[in-house]
Amino acid sequence: MKSSFLEIKIYYEDTDAGGVVYYANYLKYFERARTEYMRENGINVAELASKGTQFVVAQAAVEYRSSAVLGDLLAVETRVSEIGKVSFWFEYEIKRKSDGKLLVTGRTKLACVDSTGRVIRLPSFIKEISTKN
Repeated sequence: MKSSFLEIKIYYEDTDAGGVVYYANYLKYFERARTEYMRENGINVAELASKGTQFVVAQAAVEYRSSAVLGDLLAVETRVSEIGKVSFWFEYEIKRKSDGKLLVTGRTKLACVDSTGRVIRLPSFIKEISTKN
């Protein structure tokens, strides 16, 4: 399935007392990358929400392999991996650009809900973007 790439520069605010990227920040990077993936595929999440359709994170998993540090430039690769009736999965790989080292992998499951929070079927365009070249 089609991948999207987003660069993330690591600033002091991203790091913890140990000088490495604070673990929870990777979930923020996943969200940025996921939002860009959708934007690149013509999906405006703010517009969808205004029309009563939202994607909410139902599950998240992160596997830490190595640390990113202040000044690193990271590449976040994002792709849709599985599509169900009411939810779909994104997979992520974060690599350091300078040496290509794989630092973090992860997955998030997004469920489709209406403005009241009730689970609804995925719009057809989700299946369409996952099959684009």
